[in-house]
Amino acid sequence: MAVASRYPDLMPSEQIGTRIGMAYELQMAWLEPRLEEIGVGWSTFQLLTTVAAAGPGVSQAELARRLGVTPATFSESVFAHVKKGLLDQTLSASDRRVKTLRLTEPAKALVRKIKAAVSKAEAELVAGLSDDEVAAAAQALDRVIENLQRSLGHHD
Repeated sequence: MAVASRYPDLMPSEQIGTRIGMAYELQMAWLEPRLEEIGVGWSTFQLLTTVAAAGPGVSQAELARRLGVTPATFSESVFAHVKKGLLDQTLSASDRRVKTLRLTEPAKALVRKIKAAVSKAEAELVAGLSDDEVAAAAQALDRVIENLQRSLGHHD
């Protein structure tokens, strides 16, 4: 049974945002226990994958911006992850006021496990969809993201 027909009052056919939210919640419900199996909580997942995506030597301030948290809040998380041996924090060679972050080898190993779990989640997410349906959904969601970024004034 289609989601819209099961929840006609919650998700009329024109409400794509509700569907995106529900898909996100369901994906996280699937992913979180698998992350726990490899010893990664949600905040560590977000931090490590954001650092990995940004590349080595990204500034701590830039990562805080990407995660949508204040630098002070982010600094506490960074300190905890440095203490766990998952992040290296150094002063920038070009600006000694800027702290940069890099994944440690143990963190890189965790990120590989995280990527494997995310790949399994992705396979579940698109199960039964044709390649054309997946491509069309991805294209539509890319446009949704662009619309939202534009409305917020982001130019990422």
